[in-house]
Amino acid sequence: MRYLAILLTFQLLGHADAQLLDSIALFTQEPGRPTFAIDSRGSFISNRNVRLLGFKVGLEHAGRVRYGIGYSFLRTPVEGEAQVLDGGVQRTVTTRLRLGYVTPFFGYTFYRRGPWEVSIPVQIGIGNGSVVYDALAGERVKLKRAFVFLYEPAMVAQFRFLKYFAIGGGLGYRLAITNVGLDQRLNAPVYIVGLRIFFSDAYRDWQEGME
Repeated sequence: MRYLAILLTFQLLGHADAQLLDSIALFTQEPGRPTFAIDSRGSFISNRNVRLLGFKVGLEHAGRVRYGIGYSFLRTPVEGEAQVLDGGVQRTVTTRLRLGYVTPFFGYTFYRRGPWEVSIPVQIGIGNGSVVYDALAGERVKLKRAFVFLYEPAMVAQFRFLKYFAIGGGLGYRLAITNVGLDQRLNAPVYIVGLRIFFSDAYRDWQEGME
């Protein structure tokens, strides 16, 4: 799965490079429309099923090229255990993984027919992860803190319906690099299922209706 996701990303980019880059450049000459998305991704951390929630804003050109920035964070509690010295007492504590990162993203839709489209979104994550626990005195203590760099390519198909809505799903992979181990395996497959709302199209039609 790991290598499949990477190959899916670069197979398109490696096919007819000049033609592809020319197409992207041509699409970006079209006026950009603001885009907003709530991005919910399923994945795995140390073989545990987790959810990551993100918010994205950016621009879309000709319905084909999208780019912008967002923020994602780990929604699902991921717990572990650690031995710590707390108040002069050695004890076993329950730890929790915290993860949040800024996500510059780029997406290119290479197939469109009727209500269907298939795209390759790629996002990079730059942020922090930490392992925390609750001390005897009640305060939250960071046992570990790390810089996190993530690379997440994917392939997504979507079906548009009711003019302003689309439902889609896809697969990808998350590659993670940290400067300090967080006691969890972050490299894992990613699966995407979600609803997209075309706010810019609805706003444009509303403006035209007011004229």
